[in-house]
Parts: sequence; structure tokens; C-alpha cells
Amino acid sequence: MLLPSGNYGDIEDKLKTEKITIYVEHPLPIESPFEPAPPPPQPLKLTKKEQKKLRKRRRLATEKDRQEMIREGLLEPPKAKVRMSNLMNVHGSEAIQDPTRMEMGIRSAAAEREQAHVDRNNARKLTPAERREKKEKKLFDDTNTLETIVSVYKIDDLTHRDTRFKVDVYAMEYRLTGCLVITDDITVVVVEGGNKSIKKYGNLMLKRINWAESVRNEEEDDMDEYNDKPVNKCVLVWQGSVAKSSFNRFSVHECRTEVAARKHLADAGVCHYWDLSVNFTDDS
Repeated sequence: MLLPSGNYGDIEDKLKTEKITIYVEHPLPIESPFEPAPPPPQPLKLTKKEQKKLRKRRRLATEKDRQEMIREGLLEPPKAKVRMSNLMNVHGSEAIQDPTRMEMGIRSAAAEREQAHVDRNNARKLTPAERREKKEKKLFDDTNTLETIVSVYKIDDLTHRDTRFKVDVYAMEYRLTGCLVITDDITVVVVEGGNKSIKKYGNLMLKRINWAESVRNEEEDDMDEYNDKPVNKCVLVWQGSVAKSSFNRFSVHECRTEVAARKHLADAGVCHYWDLSVNFTDDS
């Protein structure tokens, strides 16, 4: 309600003073017109003992099926694994009659078993593309996850060429999207991605890069001017999760004015990231 005179004297007769208390009255939540989706079935968690019992049962069932197929003649029975140590126990008198032939047969059978073992390992070996996919899945998050985490960083000075290269390249290596907006006064970095990638990139921005040293190397010729400037630093302005990504890739924009810099973020619908960075202070 708008007050014409700026005080409550005009509407004292309309106020219900008994409703004015120190408590905050929250409105009742409105129920959704659609029924919520049922929760997905939870996987059954087994103890270590139960897992061992199931594994033993599966192995026994597999061995029983194999023995049944051998009895029916569908599979060839396995050959006896004869070694030099159990040669006399397996062949007995045959080993005494022709020991040289027996030794050659044992060594050839052992070589066949070893080669079969190597072939089975090669058959299970992943292709280069599968290995690359497995490594990326281990290092980065699954692309099918619905949650997207956003981090906004504010940098005082990013004129150092090597440091700017790190900020750009590592964002692409960690499969992050976003933008790097550079102005004369401040620099804003917005990155979007999964939890693992965001954590790795945050470690780079806040711990691994020495921001003060990067500016010192650029201005070591004019130390008096450098001493007058505040220490260069990078701070995390905001971090949270959003429903979907606002950028398709990571890009770099150099702007002469703050208006142009804010426009780049406004085109993506995230101009509030720039407002947060400009109004951010270490105390906040």
C-alpha cells in the first residue's frame, strides 16, 4: 500500500494493530497443479559379506553350466595342466619311457596357455577412443548430469600474457564454458561446468597462479610505479548451481569500457554476474 503523506497517520483506522507482532507471517504454499513424478527406485546396497556370497553363487552356477555342457559334448574338456613338478604324478611310467618327448609337450602346452592368456587380455583391452573416453569420464564429470555449477572470479589486473593464456587454455582443457571479459579496471571470469572441473579450475585461480608476481614481472622496469599500485589478486565473487548453461564455449573479450563489457554478459542473459563483480569487496 502506498502512503500519500509518507506516514501511517492516514490509514490508522484501516490497520489491524492486533496483527502487528514480532513474528513474520508466511503465506501458505500453493500446491502445484501437476502431480510430482515418483522418485526413482533406490539401488539395493549389499554388505561385503552379501556381495561375496552372491559372487560365490554366480561362480558356482557358471561352473555347473560349463560342466553340464562338457557332459553333453557341446564343449571340449579342458586339458590337464601338466607341469614339470607334477609330471611323474600325471603320466607315471610314460614319463620314464620317453622323458624328452614329455618335456617338449609340457613346455609347448605351457606356451599355449600363456599365449591364450595374452590373447584374452588383448581382447579385453580398450581401444584408444575408449581409453580417452574413460580418462575424460574419470577426470571430468558426466555430461549427462543435470546440475551446472557456475563460478565468477574478479581479477584486478590480467595484462600478463602468460597468465591470460593459462586462464583461457585451462578453461578449455577442463571442458568449461563461459567467458573472460577484460577491461582497464577489472577483469571478470565466468566458468560453467561440472563439480570436478569447477574444483580444479578454482584451485588454479585461487592457489596455483601467483597474481602478484605476474604483475611484478611485467613492471619490474618501473618499480616505483609498481610499489604505488595495490597488490594484484583474484577473488571468488560467487559460486552456485544453475538449471542450464548460458554459454556454448569459453571465449575471451577485450573491452574498452565497462558498458561494452556488461553488454557481452547481458547478451548471454547473465549481466548480474558483472554487477556482482563490480560491487564486490573483500569485506562482503
